[in-house]
Amino acid sequence: MIEKIKGITIQGRCFSNSTTLALYPNPNDRISVIYGKNGSGKSTISTGFHNLTSEYPVFDIDLKLLDNANSELNSEDYKNNVFVFNEQYIDKNVKIDDDGLGTIILFGGQVDLQAEIDKHTVLETQRKSEWENAQEKLTNYQVKNNPLSPEYHLDKIRAMLKKPGGWSETDSKIKGNKSNSAVKDDVLFEICRLKPSDTIDNLKKQFEEKKDLLDKISDSSLSFSPLPHDRIHIEDDLEEIICNLLSQTIEKPVLTEREKLILAAIQGGRQHMVEASKDSFANESTTYCPYCYQPVQSQYKHELLASINRVLNKNVENHKSELAAISFPWMEDNYSQYESLDSVLVKEINSQKEKCLTLIDAYKEKIKQKIGNIYTPILITPNGLKAEITTFNALLVKLKEKIAEFNNAISRRKKIIVELTTINKEIAHFDVLDLYRSYTKQDKDKKTQEQKVNKAHQDYQTESQTLRDLKLKKSNIGLAISNINNALEYVFFSQNRLSIELRNDKYYLKSNGKDVLPKNVSLGERNIVALCYFFTQMMSNQEISKLYQSEALVVIDDPVSSFDFENRVGILSYIRYQVDCLIKGNQQSKILILTHDLTTAFDLRKAMDEVASSTKGIAQIKQTSSILQELKNNQLVLFKRERNEYEQLLQTIYKYANGEITDCDVTIGNVMRRALEAFSTFNYRKGIEDVSCDKNVLSVLGDRSIYFNNLMYRLVLHGESHYAERVYSLRDDTNFYKFVSDNEKKRTAKDILCFMFLLNSAHIQAYLQTISNAIENIKKWCSQIKDNSSFSVKIMPSSKKEKFGCTLFRYPLAKEMILMIVFRTRNTILMTQIAILH
Repeated sequence: MIEKIKGITIQGRCFSNSTTLALYPNPNDRISVIYGKNGSGKSTISTGFHNLTSEYPVFDIDLKLLDNANSELNSEDYKNNVFVFNEQYIDKNVKIDDDGLGTIILFGGQVDLQAEIDKHTVLETQRKSEWENAQEKLTNYQVKNNPLSPEYHLDKIRAMLKKPGGWSETDSKIKGNKSNSAVKDDVLFEICRLKPSDTIDNLKKQFEEKKDLLDKISDSSLSFSPLPHDRIHIEDDLEEIICNLLSQTIEKPVLTEREKLILAAIQGGRQHMVEASKDSFANESTTYCPYCYQPVQSQYKHELLASINRVLNKNVENHKSELAAISFPWMEDNYSQYESLDSVLVKEINSQKEKCLTLIDAYKEKIKQKIGNIYTPILITPNGLKAEITTFNALLVKLKEKIAEFNNAISRRKKIIVELTTINKEIAHFDVLDLYRSYTKQDKDKKTQEQKVNKAHQDYQTESQTLRDLKLKKSNIGLAISNINNALEYVFFSQNRLSIELRNDKYYLKSNGKDVLPKNVSLGERNIVALCYFFTQMMSNQEISKLYQSEALVVIDDPVSSFDFENRVGILSYIRYQVDCLIKGNQQSKILILTHDLTTAFDLRKAMDEVASSTKGIAQIKQTSSILQELKNNQLVLFKRERNEYEQLLQTIYKYANGEITDCDVTIGNVMRRALEAFSTFNYRKGIEDVSCDKNVLSVLGDRSIYFNNLMYRLVLHGESHYAERVYSLRDDTNFYKFVSDNEKKRTAKDILCFMFLLNSAHIQAYLQTISNAIENIKKWCSQIKDNSSFSVKIMPSSKKEKFGCTLFRYPLAKEMILMIVFRTRNTILMTQIAILH
């Protein structure tokens, strides 16, 4: 059935008139790649195919299928055999919700797993018993009154620190506190882990001396902490903004009688009731009016919601958002702790604070009124909040100065207290040292047992998961998960980079083994998941042994250019694999791939040609061909195999070198390699590594031969060497371009064009004649290249004494620099070049 499809007629959007497009013009064409610039109509075509399968088609696009005689086919006959991957598919199947992608189940082909299930059921019981036994042993380390427990020894350390005359009592006396200092865990471990600065006897002597000195210093109150905020910030135009928003008039829309009643309710201060009604009737399960309890029809609900939305228009919502977004200064600091410092000043600060808060509350009340009656402007003038806050800030400055003055007066006393506190801790360290050693031993033993428990638990969980997986396979659920995850692993070259887990009949995304919401995944990753999901969904409700055997027309719109570039190789490889399976699975199936990226189009043509060629000699599969066409001016034009691609490559190199395009920084090396490889092979039967070093080529270059002989452009080009092999062997070295600057790549592009122009100017003129000023610019670039005299070595006059000289010539090129080192003695000149990575 699919074999009858040759082309389409389409009308809508980019195709103002009914247009016929031959997608598969040749009898054996089964794979069609279409390149088209943005706006050429590719998405219109994919949307048209989507209409064939959708319950909710886009009505401004009409697409019909045509057979070999350009007769219209019945689209209904193909509805279940057309599969379209485009943005509409992604929106529907990946953006459904934030916790799943849906369910795919494959039937049949499962083996009998009961024996394995029985085996792992026994193993699960054993692992659980081992885990429980390990937990029971761990309990001995967790009971405080058991000497095996680390807590048992910690309690003894606490008791030692709390004893009369111990650390706790001494610390409180140093600080002048009435009650003993608390023995918190952080203090306890600090004391235990200290490395005392002296012996116990010397520490006790130092303590007594400093304690006597402290007693001689007059007693003083505690110091005051700095102000939480020593200045309250307020925008200069805040009050003006508030007054302007309050006075803003929202125009009333032209309303029906019912909408006028809704507006009257809003103006009467009942806007909250209107919004509550909107929320209630927007609920699909609402069948009765929540206010009068009469049944309501679906049409009535939709009309009522439309009326409410018309009254509560976008301007209203925006205005409410602006009002709600007004932010007032934070003035909730408590100044009571400073009353003992200056009660009069603190009282004045609190009074001024209340003034400011009163003015803020007044503004908030007006804002609340305006939000409640959005169509009625409120005309007020600034109430002086800015001035009052300025006064408040001046009072805070006074308090800040008083705090600093007081704290400086007692700083000397504080220093002695700190020293005594430290010595007291060091003395306590010697008291608890033996107990702490017992604690560390038991803590180590406890952690060892915890590791045993964790390992036993992990073994139990692993066995339980194995058992669940076996049961999942037996029930024919989970094969879809395996397929999707295999595809994701194929694309990312990593097992855990992105994966999907089935829980509660929903697919959950996991990144590097952790749960992640789809909204937190990059756009490229989301689209890759969608592509893998797309091919898996195609196989739903099929027996495993019959996958790919159903005929299908698969349409893929921009599969590569919309993804993260670092996954480009994986995507190309995955598409090639799926196309190969589809083409060989059913000899009627056909593929249509649309792309706006020229490099992708060429890469796809290479891959699709390989798939087509691989069908030769396979029984029951007729010979298959692929075709690359360009969608231009609402017509499909065949891409010429050689000249068209080569011309496109040369024009791309020129535009990049001239700064006309900047979106191919990553792929330009591959473009330059292809063009130069074609030029050098055709003209000189040399590879790109040898052409600039060939004697015959250098002779044609004449006075610029030294420059090109040492031009290491091949380093830039080598980054994408053997690109096709790397695509299909799943290897990528495109990270090379992170180390090559844009200027270096542009310079290399210019040098390559100059190199080719100097060797064959007519050749370059023929391919770039459609670009204005191209030849003039290349000639200018050629004139800027140094001639051979720039690299010549001048022989210095010799003398009686042997002289030695060394001249360095530096060529900054691509990823290397070339040092031309000239060693000179009296009668000998030795030249060498060294490539040094920088």
